[in-house]
Amino acid sequence: MILTEQNYIRSMLGFINWNPNPDAIQIGSFAIKWYGVMWSLGLFIIFYLGTWVMKRLKLDDDKLTTGIQYVFFGALIGARLGQVFFYEWDYFSANPSEILLVWNGGLASHGGIIGATIGLWLFCRTHPEFPFFFAMDMAYVMGFIIAPLIRLGNLLNSEIVGKPTDVPWAFIFVQVDNVPRHPVVLYESLAYFMLVPVLIFAFNKYTDQKPGLYTMLFFLYTFSVRFLLEFFKEPDGGFYFNMVSKTQLLNVPFILTGLVLLYLMLNNKLSYRFPPKK
Repeated sequence: MILTEQNYIRSMLGFINWNPNPDAIQIGSFAIKWYGVMWSLGLFIIFYLGTWVMKRLKLDDDKLTTGIQYVFFGALIGARLGQVFFYEWDYFSANPSEILLVWNGGLASHGGIIGATIGLWLFCRTHPEFPFFFAMDMAYVMGFIIAPLIRLGNLLNSEIVGKPTDVPWAFIFVQVDNVPRHPVVLYESLAYFMLVPVLIFAFNKYTDQKPGLYTMLFFLYTFSVRFLLEFFKEPDGGFYFNMVSKTQLLNVPFILTGLVLLYLMLNNKLSYRFPPKK
């Protein structure tokens, strides 16, 4: 949306000037970004949610830390490779030594999901007492909290800004420009936070849900939300067919995965047994 000068002046007092320090902790030249803090907070919460999940199922939680490590490193590697291949291949192909410098920024969530899934699959291969879809479902119950936290990290880092707008709740990302924009990562974070209590409540009330239910909810809900909110974001990599952005196209296979899981679940094509209660 292109703001007229009249609308800009009329709405200026209602806009939110957003200019937090992206460094949450700084000691000399060493700094930890808010994005990293939110990742760490997410892992902390995941561990305690995981302990609750295992206790709820009357399972030994001695493998929980190992499983989280598999998923974390898979997600980190996948997110970095996703950034390299999905968004910045021209740059990284010319500067391959910088691929390992993840602390300089550049992690793609689509690659992170693929990497986390591979990490979880490897964990299940080495720990066959955990069926893969059982582990996937439990991972999304205990791990979904990291999605809204990461988006809050993006907001605190003034990253992934929305399109210009004159809505009264628009943010002026001072570190980016002086244009009022949709706080689209805040929209996304709030949308994800809404699913967290649903997952936890459903799991707490029913531990015998259909296999694949939580995995299906994650793929369908998360990537449908992302697809819709991309209309409010400044696109990465331009538009295709003058309609959708590269990131929107990346969402489509994940939405289709959710639909396939829904079909398989409704037709009882997925199976695992929750480990027997002791």
